[in-house]
Amino acid sequence: MEFEEKTISGHNWCAEFDPAADCLLKFELDSLTVQVGGVALGPFTECGGIAHKQQIHRRADGLGQDSHSDTVIPFGVEPRVRRDIDFTDGAMRFITDIGIGGKAFYDDITVEPVQISGSLKRIAVVAVPESGQPMPEPEWRDLTAETLEAYRQGKPFLLCIVEAEDGRRLTVGNGDDLWRWSGASDHAGAAAEFSITADTAKVSIIRKPCIFPPEYPCGNRSWRFKWFIGWENTAPAETDGWETLTITPGELPEHVRALDESGKRHSCMVCKQAPAWRKAFKKAIRSAAARGARIHYCDDAPVFCGDAAHMERSRKSFLPHWDMMIRLELYQWAKQTLKAGGGDFKAE
Repeated sequence: MEFEEKTISGHNWCAEFDPAADCLLKFELDSLTVQVGGVALGPFTECGGIAHKQQIHRRADGLGQDSHSDTVIPFGVEPRVRRDIDFTDGAMRFITDIGIGGKAFYDDITVEPVQISGSLKRIAVVAVPESGQPMPEPEWRDLTAETLEAYRQGKPFLLCIVEAEDGRRLTVGNGDDLWRWSGASDHAGAAAEFSITADTAKVSIIRKPCIFPPEYPCGNRSWRFKWFIGWENTAPAETDGWETLTITPGELPEHVRALDESGKRHSCMVCKQAPAWRKAFKKAIRSAAARGARIHYCDDAPVFCGDAAHMERSRKSFLPHWDMMIRLELYQWAKQTLKAGGGDFKAE
């Protein structure tokens, strides 16, 4: 199947799609190149699949672009991989759905391997903290020509930050659905492996959230994984004379605060995934858009929380997540909404 459009581009970056290649997405940002591979179910890979759809949509205002794809792996029960990628200047957000619609046995699930290449200087890997705890400070390690094993564990990392010799930084992060990335613990006998290796020429990231025991029935179900790639804009907007947006936590319900595994709320940590916070933020932005305001929002550190109701899964007693991806989504929406009203938005 041929596709008329294969590229999406923005300020200093370009993404090219090729469903028939081993590399499903090639992303170039100044001196850095990122190659994203396809999903693999044991020996069967998405790259050998049949692409039924690869669509690119562009917003008229130029503030957002997205890609939608649908691929069938033509072996056995013919699993299906559907992927949505949202692009802005500064981030791309992935939502990948893997549907296994029949009785099937696979050794493992590999989610979109990532390779970053260029003249690389150093790397930092941030582990997932406990719910209700602050995000750890990145611990930087200098790169050499010899391969460094920066991470190898049976639980997911949170962020991998790569810095090039020219100072450009690129971040690969797992999504708000931390319980899905840690899903092997829900399957008897299953394990997981997340690994990051690096040298001065490339960084390789392999994520296997589920490695199944022999004859484990992993079919007749769907799997969803979210993640993102972020980078710093080279020309931040001037905000002198802009309005500062403040949402006072004390005016919001208690359940917007982060919940830890013991059931304790942390008053100094507001989870922006909480519906009440999202409602308050959108109300403030709509009000500002009505008067054509330019809004500057001073962001705080991402929050880790276990309140399942924040993820609209109130039947669960505890569901670990963090609010990074909803921040990216909300801030993109705020910029689009304010621009449409003649204003602007900047979060930093």
